[in-house]
Amino acid sequence: MSALQELLASFPDGMRASIATLFSRYHFSESQKLEIAKDEADLRQWKEEPFFSIADYNALDARKDGRKGEAYILQLRQYMNALRTCETDYSSFFPSVHPRLKYKTTEVDKPIVPGRCPCPVDGEKTRCCKLTTIDPVQQCAFSCSYCSVQAFYSEKEIHVVSALNEKLRNLQLSPDIWHIGTGQASDSILLGDDHGTLTALSDFASQHPDIVIELKSKSARDVFSGRKYPRNMVFTWSLNAPTIIEKEEHLTASLKGRIENAMRARDNGSLVGFHIHPMVYFRGWEEEYGNIARIIESEFSPMDICMISIGTLTFTKSVLRLLRENGEESKVLEMDLTPAAGKFSYPLSVKEKMFSHVFSSFSKPFRDSVFFYLCMEDPSLWRPVLGREYSCDREFEMDMKKHYMDKVKGAMTHVS
Repeated sequence: MSALQELLASFPDGMRASIATLFSRYHFSESQKLEIAKDEADLRQWKEEPFFSIADYNALDARKDGRKGEAYILQLRQYMNALRTCETDYSSFFPSVHPRLKYKTTEVDKPIVPGRCPCPVDGEKTRCCKLTTIDPVQQCAFSCSYCSVQAFYSEKEIHVVSALNEKLRNLQLSPDIWHIGTGQASDSILLGDDHGTLTALSDFASQHPDIVIELKSKSARDVFSGRKYPRNMVFTWSLNAPTIIEKEEHLTASLKGRIENAMRARDNGSLVGFHIHPMVYFRGWEEEYGNIARIIESEFSPMDICMISIGTLTFTKSVLRLLRENGEESKVLEMDLTPAAGKFSYPLSVKEKMFSHVFSSFSKPFRDSVFFYLCMEDPSLWRPVLGREYSCDREFEMDMKKHYMDKVKGAMTHVS
């Protein structure tokens, strides 16, 4: 089945019939038909009127040049461009939440195989920190509308690697590995220590004091009461504007809940970090993202924080296709989908404006004492946003390592 046929098959019967009528009314190429279907899928997700119901058919039918199909495409592009290039308006958007099916959590005998972060190879199009990844848990019970994890794993099961302690103990690591992330395939503290995952990671961190183990979460689950973690086991939270959490990050903890959980981690002696990511260009973004910076600075000292990263939405072609076929109500694709390092994201001008605003919302003393970086972003953005840049990935990685290790060694090591 072609991409066009699969997308049309995902539409309700009435919508599919209307598009079929449109295709029979005017002449369109196959690529134009796919463009129409994609745009109608987006409008459906955004809860906007389908364009086939509001097009100016009188003007189209009055044409005598035999190019009515091309004229329709031009109308459609102008309409979509007007929606995509302005700040997304969430004020009247109240999506029907489609919670994931109740998950069965299953322990599976899978090997632990170190992977790499999803930046493009060689770092020419993004500046990459060369993060190593491991996936002790696969699949997530949260329901973020932009998430790609759902595309890779069974929708009904969360898999937890069994005998994790033994597998980590026997893991063969390259000597240049110093930073391992665990939040690529699931939320790192979603399951707490229900299956011994945190205990195994804690033991692994104790055995490798020169490796930073980073956990990443959108959860408010308390995994800190009554236990300590090694200092090189860093807990980080993805933070977003309250509007985006409410409208797009379904079933996750609120901003307040995430901050309070980070405070519990800090009070328990752990280093914390924050990923202000993925930023969304919506009406009111300046105030809400600026407020995140103010909250962080008011509740945490620079010595509490290992890092703060900034980044925005990026989509692969396969994820775009999946989101459109799912048809869940979301406005994350109401953006100017600009090619970016083999994916699609905001134009650089929009990114520079958003990232600069967040960075400048922190005081200069705070900025000077915390390691900030741009996550999977174009190297040209670094200097105008952060006031510094790196000539290559290796230079970035080594600077990150120095700052992380300075924070890790800045206090007595805690042993779980």
